[in-house]
Amino acid sequence: MKKNDDRAFGWEWLAMLVMAVVVYACASRGYPEGGPKDTTPPQVILEEPASFTKNFDKKRVNIYFDEFVQLKDINEKFIISPPQKKKPKPRLKGKYVQVEFVDSLKPNTTYTLDFADAISDNNEGNPLGFYRYVFSTGNEIDSLELSGQVVNAESGEPVLNVYVELYSNLADSMPLLEVPDYVARTDSSGFFRLTNLKDTIYRVVAIQDDNRDYKYTPEAEMFAYLDTLVRPVVMTMTRVDTFRVVDKIVGQDTTMRDSIVTQEYLGFGPNNLYLRLFQEKLTQLYMTDDDRKERERLDFIFSIPGKNEFKARLFDTLSTEPLPEDWYVLEHSAGNDTLALWIKDSTVYKKDTLNVILSYLRTDSTGRLTTFADTSRYTFKDKKKPDNKKGRKDEPETPAIEFVEIKSNAGNDFDLGARLWLEFNRPVDKAGLENLHISEKVDTLYQPLKFTLEEDSLKIRRIYIDASWKAGQEYMLTLDSASVNDIYGRHNNKLEKKFKVRQEEFYGKIMLNVSGVQGQVILQLYKSDNGKSENGKRSYAVVQEQIINQDGQVTFPLIPEGKYKFRAILDTNGNGIWDTGLYLKNQQPEEIVYLPVEISVKQNFDIEQEFNLLKPYKDESDK
Repeated sequence: MKKNDDRAFGWEWLAMLVMAVVVYACASRGYPEGGPKDTTPPQVILEEPASFTKNFDKKRVNIYFDEFVQLKDINEKFIISPPQKKKPKPRLKGKYVQVEFVDSLKPNTTYTLDFADAISDNNEGNPLGFYRYVFSTGNEIDSLELSGQVVNAESGEPVLNVYVELYSNLADSMPLLEVPDYVARTDSSGFFRLTNLKDTIYRVVAIQDDNRDYKYTPEAEMFAYLDTLVRPVVMTMTRVDTFRVVDKIVGQDTTMRDSIVTQEYLGFGPNNLYLRLFQEKLTQLYMTDDDRKERERLDFIFSIPGKNEFKARLFDTLSTEPLPEDWYVLEHSAGNDTLALWIKDSTVYKKDTLNVILSYLRTDSTGRLTTFADTSRYTFKDKKKPDNKKGRKDEPETPAIEFVEIKSNAGNDFDLGARLWLEFNRPVDKAGLENLHISEKVDTLYQPLKFTLEEDSLKIRRIYIDASWKAGQEYMLTLDSASVNDIYGRHNNKLEKKFKVRQEEFYGKIMLNVSGVQGQVILQLYKSDNGKSENGKRSYAVVQEQIINQDGQVTFPLIPEGKYKFRAILDTNGNGIWDTGLYLKNQQPEEIVYLPVEISVKQNFDIEQEFNLLKPYKDESDK
């Protein structure tokens, strides 16, 4: 009996194993591996109410799709035009999107709900494309259009996500005060299209609207405007199409030829509006930062360059002793927007806390520069030094000697035509520079060389050394030890720097044949590897610059090997720099013409290049 039971148990176990294998196989076949990727965008199958509805009086719109969808960056991409103070709220409801109106709709007005490319399918993210929903609260649907492009005024590059706005109130101040009549947003190519417009005259502006209020905030936001007013029209346009038609048939051979057909059609315009986006020059002067990062130094930063009439006076309500008046020296940046106050009085900088009355120019509420007095407290505490004695309690610690630090651009690769300089880490007494020597290597010996010194007019810690430098020649700069003392009594260690001027053969040369010059032009040679930002800005590493007033050949010598480009600033006011725009004074930014040719400069080679300023070049860098 036991033997039969064991046999029965074995058959049961085998049957269960077979069933498990079958179930696993069936389960595995139930999950397909791979398959074609979904590349089909969602399709609109129903709109409630239908797009282009007249006499619209609903509180919401429902847009249905043939599959589940998602909304990407909907808050940034969705626009209603004309804009409303309370923006409608698009919501995702599975296979449909609902737009609920929070603000009341104007009577007899055509509205456009622009989703851009925010709608895509839920699986692969295939975008629906640029989708618009249109309706009218009146009996008519306006149908006129305007289109064009927005570019950065300096770089000429297209700018993404800029509001282009239309105002039927033609007063200059409207973009600063009121919400526009119509609005559209630029795409990645800077292109915009304003649709369903009334037939009237408009002022056209563009705003990098950072605070999303549809209004221009001068100096804080980028802006563009057209000099002329615009009226949308329906116009006859032409296009040229090429067709392949039968030319002749010989036997079984058929000869084809191209047939060019010019066709007329009705289009909307103007369709070539061109707006140059600029940032107005800051005019509000105020202090943006102040700090005491070093015991002997205070730093002050102002909002804009220019005259600030800065003064500083110590005060201490607890002290009965007179406070020093001549207690600092000032160092200015090139634009005078950054100041370094070097405290030269040891009784002052040794204090951990300083109370200072500052006096400087600041823009008041009326826009005028007035003298402003402010009281500030500055503190500094020395960092604790680590204890490295390790049980050596009785051994006195020898203080390290701190020397004046000196930097220089002298080196083995000293550029021909460059200016030699020395820069100290703190202000110094320049009298000790009489112990500075420059020697020229003649055969194997260094012979003294005549030179002159010139102090930097702003950066008081820098001096320039001018001499008749020769190409390929070796030199030596020496400064004896303890020759120069800074204002704190520290002296320099011995300085000896050998340097060699590059040979002329190291450089290349460009002869630029410039034509189309009308007025003063600033020619700039710059390195072509410049980065971009989203709003079309670009930093230009300018290598050389020359100013011209007429057609002709301009030579750019001593160019290191590399890749370069040219641009020409049309300097209409003749001040030698590029000037941005100023809207309320009807001042457009100065135009810049880019030569869309990358020039590869080789050592000891001359290159001749044409540059016609009348050609409508744009910067094609890194595209």
